Amino acid sequence: MEEKKSGKRLAKPEGGQRGRRGILAAAVLVAALAAIYLGLCTWVGASGTTLPGITAAGVELGGLTQAQVEERLEAELSRGYAQKTVELRVDGVEQTFTVSGSVVRADTGAVNDAVWGLSRGNFLVRGWRLLRSLLGGSDIEVPLSYTPEGEAQVDALLEEIESRLGGRVQETTWEVLDDELIFHMGIPGRAFDLTNVKGEILSAFDADVQEPLVLSAVTTDPQPVDMGTVHAQVYAEVQSAALDKETFEIVPSVTGLDFQPEAAQAALEGAAWGSSVSVPLSVTEPAVSTEDLKELLFRDVLGEASSGVSGSANRKSNVKLSASVCDGIILLPGEVFSYNDTTGSRTADKGYLPAPSYVGGKSTDEVGGGICQTSSTIYYAALNANLKIAERHNHMFAVGYVPDGMDATVWYGASDFRFENDTEYPIKIAAVYKNSRLTVQIYGTKTDDLTVKMTNKELSSTPWTTVYKVDAALPAGTTKEEQTPYRGRVVEAYRNVYNGAGELVSSTLESKNTYKKRDRIILVSPYDGAQYGLTEADGAIITPPPSPTLPIETAPILPLPSITPVLPIAPQPTESPILPVLPSPGEAVPDNGIPLAPEAPAAEEEQV
Repeated sequence: MEEKKSGKRLAKPEGGQRGRRGILAAAVLVAALAAIYLGLCTWVGASGTTLPGITAAGVELGGLTQAQVEERLEAELSRGYAQKTVELRVDGVEQTFTVSGSVVRADTGAVNDAVWGLSRGNFLVRGWRLLRSLLGGSDIEVPLSYTPEGEAQVDALLEEIESRLGGRVQETTWEVLDDELIFHMGIPGRAFDLTNVKGEILSAFDADVQEPLVLSAVTTDPQPVDMGTVHAQVYAEVQSAALDKETFEIVPSVTGLDFQPEAAQAALEGAAWGSSVSVPLSVTEPAVSTEDLKELLFRDVLGEASSGVSGSANRKSNVKLSASVCDGIILLPGEVFSYNDTTGSRTADKGYLPAPSYVGGKSTDEVGGGICQTSSTIYYAALNANLKIAERHNHMFAVGYVPDGMDATVWYGASDFRFENDTEYPIKIAAVYKNSRLTVQIYGTKTDDLTVKMTNKELSSTPWTTVYKVDAALPAGTTKEEQTPYRGRVVEAYRNVYNGAGELVSSTLESKNTYKKRDRIILVSPYDGAQYGLTEADGAIITPPPSPTLPIETAPILPLPSITPVLPIAPQPTESPILPVLPSPGEAVPDNGIPLAPEAPAAEEEQV
């Protein structure tokens, strides 16, 4: 068994112990420095004053409160800049110009914000800023700007200097004078870049430069003339004055202008600066100037017509309402007036009332009854105005408010009345209802001496007859008229055109109209039916007299019963005489060739 040997314990080196002590000391030092730094940061935030060593444009601002900083800035900077001057010199001008510091102002608010931003800010950087201020100080830049009055003074001074240099460049201009295009050639100029120069002056005040500030002017030639642009601005297509379709205001006329750009460009080649060059213009005057149209617009009454309005109050109201809708309608040349489009459907919500109308040849109350009198009166006026008729239909039965052949029936969605403005100028419809009379005038601009005289000729006539019908509700001995009569006829209407000397220029068939006849219907009592030729099949009551009951030998001889005479039937109206055939063109139409209006039917009965 081996014997254990005792060993030796090695001693630890003294250097390791010293290293740990050094690290510990360094840590203590760092902690102390950090505590000191944090204390400085805390002190800066709690001091309420600016950091030491802060300046702005040479003004000491350290150790002041915010109010004191503002006060010192206002006093020192304002006084300081007011005492400064900046000398200006310009190449080519011997004189030296002086700019006073009163033209600038310091933005003290921005400086104060910068000072306090430096003295406060993030907590951990406050100590560093304090140390930096203590070691080297901090200078705050002062923003400068012009006062409004000061900038005006500087602009005026620079403008004066530019005028001595020859002034700013004058660009070439042009103008239209009568039938010439005049170019005023520009003049080169020597001027400053105002933005840069004014910035340099502010920088000179900020840097407190003592030497004169030398300004450089730039010589600039006028820009070359862009002849394409000039032509686009000068050129104008001739246009006569017209009436706007939407506003009905006059659109002014335009005089046509044009020139040859190539010829104008050649004329400017070699022209001296400051001279004037004339280029001829091609001028085209409009056919109708603005002044002409103002004088001509709606100057003349081209045609008119009038009709008496009778019947029920509802019918008169419908005529008045439909006339008011058509009143003031303006048609430009080539436009077509549509009665149905203008009035729209005649409905109760538009104010139209029930009034007698023709439906299937019978009179019945319909909303809008009577409005055909308005369309007929406008049609008659359009004929007298010698306008082109695009669509027109005559009534089933002749009407009494206009002559035969001068009426125009309408039914919304089925038949319309339309005419065209085939004149050279706008026309306007004036439709006025007053005192149970409708008057229509068509205004326009008359360009000839022609007038129209409408006539008609009756080709055939169909008389009406009286028809008796039994009405069980009528007592004996009474009658009632159920239907008024109309005489049927075929009528031609002629448009006769005369010149200013009263000579017939033309006589044209305007329309051929067939009006149906309508019988007169009289209702009688069934007890009186036999007197009017009615039988039991017609509803008449026919009872034979009772037989006598007295004995023959004692019965007296009775006289014959008297028979009530049958009233004579009212004679039918005589037919209108057949009018003479119209003369050929060039011949005068005799006065008796213009017929009177036919017999008037019951005014409240009319086709719509």
